[in-house]
Amino acid sequence: MGQDLILKAQVRGTDPNLKTKGWDDVTVHTLTLNRERCLSRELVESFFRFLRHNSDDVIRQKLNNTKEKNERAAKTRCKEFVTQDLFPSWDLRLRAIDFCDREASSLKRELDEKYAPDGSHGPVLAARMDPYAAADSVATREAYLRQWSELRRWVDNQRGIEQILQRTGTGVLARACDPDTSYIDEFEKFRKSIR
Repeated sequence: MGQDLILKAQVRGTDPNLKTKGWDDVTVHTLTLNRERCLSRELVESFFRFLRHNSDDVIRQKLNNTKEKNERAAKTRCKEFVTQDLFPSWDLRLRAIDFCDREASSLKRELDEKYAPDGSHGPVLAARMDPYAAADSVATREAYLRQWSELRRWVDNQRGIEQILQRTGTGVLARACDPDTSYIDEFEKFRKSIR
């Protein structure tokens, strides 16, 4: 098992000018990710829904959320949204997916080591002493392999979802902001700049 990964999402309200009685418009939500959370993904999926709801699902609303309709104000709003909301959300989700992918690979290596046929007579001797030991060993191995397989499937599925969301988001950004900007390339530059 590896280290924990702590993800912090700063989410701004829909209207950056909105203040409520002493509260700032930015809230921080934290997810501590570890192998158990990758294998039991309810919290991770909830965190993803939260991030997607506050970025990908509201791109048009946030880009149209300016009183000034001139081109300069629109470009400024686009840049703020992309760098402060959208790209950080994409990055957090990809970091979580990558973390769970690494945990899946690590789990598979551990399972292969633990259940590899090494030529010893351990299971045979255990079966002589306890006739159910061999069946229990096989059942345990299959349960762990099932967890690994489900995690691999989830990682692949989440990568596909992220690709779709990024492609859709960049299409909206190209129409609303700057059709000459490659937002996927900009996102890669953003990721490199925060590492």
